Amino acid sequence: MKKFTFQAILLIAIIAVSLYFFSPGASIPRLPFLPQVITENVLQINGSNIKVEIADTPQERSKGLGGRDSLATGSGMLFVFEKADKYSFWMKEVKFALDFIYIKDDKVVDIIENVSPPEAGQKDENLPIYQPKVEVDKVLEVSAGTVKQFNVNKGDIVKFSQ
Repeated sequence: MKKFTFQAILLIAIIAVSLYFFSPGASIPRLPFLPQVITENVLQINGSNIKVEIADTPQERSKGLGGRDSLATGSGMLFVFEKADKYSFWMKEVKFALDFIYIKDDKVVDIIENVSPPEAGQKDENLPIYQPKVEVDKVLEVSAGTVKQFNVNKGDIVKFSQ
């Protein structure tokens, strides 16, 4: 009898938790042991669309594009910050060259092109640090050459859509 009661309570608890997390309009928290859904949005600069993954948590920003072998043409990672500042970036575990597009208030304010990946065996403490010249609230990382391909310039307006 005790075993049946325990199983019934456990089943009710599982159903209650499932209803809470999977009811319409519920947002599922980001739990490290669950597979993460990559959120893609579209960003537009100079009439060119770039599919972007949003990195808006400390964990996502810390990982960035590290560990990936490449980035698809016309795609990137958008780092979103709560407040404007001169955020530092490095190329830890990044295996391909990048362009950094620095954005503040939906306007391109700085650009660094063709940032090379680290050399094999380069220690983390020896990795160069990249920073914008002005405070930003977003940083877009795209494959090297994208800035030239899409003719991105300081002062360009950035539009977001989902």
